[in-house]
Amino acid sequence: MDRSDFLKRLIASVTVGRLPVSLTKEFRKIYLLQSFVAGFRHYEGMQLLDSMKEGDLLELAREPGNMHDDCAIALHWQGKKVGYIPAAINEMLSYLLDAEALSLFAVITHLQKNAKPWENVAVAVYFVQEVNKDLPAHASHLTRIEAPHYRTLHKKKEHKRRHSAITAEELFDNTDRVINLDAIPPEQQEAKAYFEKYYEKRPVSMNKAGRYVHVKDDGIYTYMYEIDDEINELTDKKGKKWLEFFLV
Repeated sequence: MDRSDFLKRLIASVTVGRLPVSLTKEFRKIYLLQSFVAGFRHYEGMQLLDSMKEGDLLELAREPGNMHDDCAIALHWQGKKVGYIPAAINEMLSYLLDAEALSLFAVITHLQKNAKPWENVAVAVYFVQEVNKDLPAHASHLTRIEAPHYRTLHKKKEHKRRHSAITAEELFDNTDRVINLDAIPPEQQEAKAYFEKYYEKRPVSMNKAGRYVHVKDDGIYTYMYEIDDEINELTDKKGKKWLEFFLV
């Protein structure tokens, strides 16, 4: 079987949802990245979770016109959108897809229904390579899947404010969220660059100093584990209330 025939059958297998075992004998998967599915609960993921299985194939669908991220890559399970590749790691993949440089696929590597939605499904993105030579020893990780680290399976402290308690889940359910770019600590420069790149065009004028930006979408998930326990409620110059989260 040549590479062209293999890819045709592989693409067809995405609809079925699993890679035929017979096809794996002459080819191997080269993994480019692993991640959780971003935005899983905002699309059809939660309704489909019980039907998904580890090893199921996912289609990567570019969304160059996405208003939040021009590198957006959606993930589809049997033709239904279940979420996205996280924005923090999708840029190079988007270039590869746009250039049609490689035939990229994704596979569900881990399912954890007891975790929070943003950790329910872990995937790996890969391309296929003919098994006609050995990989160098230092590149063995390219064919090895690693188990994800589930942070939401551990008991989390409640986020607190002055008059009442806000749980992490309530924070993520509320899309009226802001972060002060000027308050991001020096040791979080990568996070600062991320929020400046994707959210500086969404400023919010607050009744206090600082460059506040609106983070209404899944961008908060990218650095959610560095969020401080203290969450403030702020009012902007128009009287609208917002939740301010902090990075530590």
